[in-house]
Amino acid sequence: MRRRLFATGRRGLRGGRFFVALLCACLLAPGLARAGGGETVRVAQVFDGDTCRLADGRTVRLAGIDAPETAHGNAPAQYFAAQAKAALERRVLGRELRLVRDGRGGDRFGRVLGDFVLPDGASVAEALVADGMAFVFWHRDLSPALDDRLLAAARQAMAAGRGFWPRLLALPPPARPYVGNAASRRFHDAACPQGRAVSPRNRVAFPDLRAAFAAGFAPARECTPWPAASGGGGGKRPVGNG
Repeated sequence: MRRRLFATGRRGLRGGRFFVALLCACLLAPGLARAGGGETVRVAQVFDGDTCRLADGRTVRLAGIDAPETAHGNAPAQYFAAQAKAALERRVLGRELRLVRDGRGGDRFGRVLGDFVLPDGASVAEALVADGMAFVFWHRDLSPALDDRLLAAARQAMAAGRGFWPRLLALPPPARPYVGNAASRRFHDAACPQGRAVSPRNRVAFPDLRAAFAAGFAPARECTPWPAASGGGGGKRPVGNG
């Protein structure tokens, strides 16, 4: 009797340990999934230099970057939009990639926010910025580590004159400094109503585009200085869709 009870106790102890281990694994799994690199996906269509559609129908917006807009509606394409789109297509179209979500994982348009990781471990968003095909587009949920890497890549691309940077940084400086908003990390033309509305405590002055982009600020949606593909100056249209 004593031997049976002891054996039963050992089995019970082993069973208890297994249950605790299983419970811990279940509790840790979501965190490990977030840190462990997301899910395998395939890209079916590229819309522009920062947005694409997956084979399962979901739309993915690359987190932390923005690229020149392709033509849509009555708005013409922006300078370097075709090259930026082609650069993203070369990297992701039809390929099996790892999708790693960032921040809250989605935006107000229902798109997935994240980054694609290539089989060699390279970040697609970081590669686009490093080649001068996209610039840093900060948001509050952006991972600080990703933000730091993207900003470093952007500064290197500007210094090396890659992609759209030579023409963009050669644009004439504004008559008055650009008005940056430290709360949103967007900058405005001084004449724009949105620029005038920035509170003094958040106001940052930038003498030219290089200073604004090097600080990690992105053009605001209104009165963007980004030139059109046809060669004209900036206009009142957004850079990016969110």
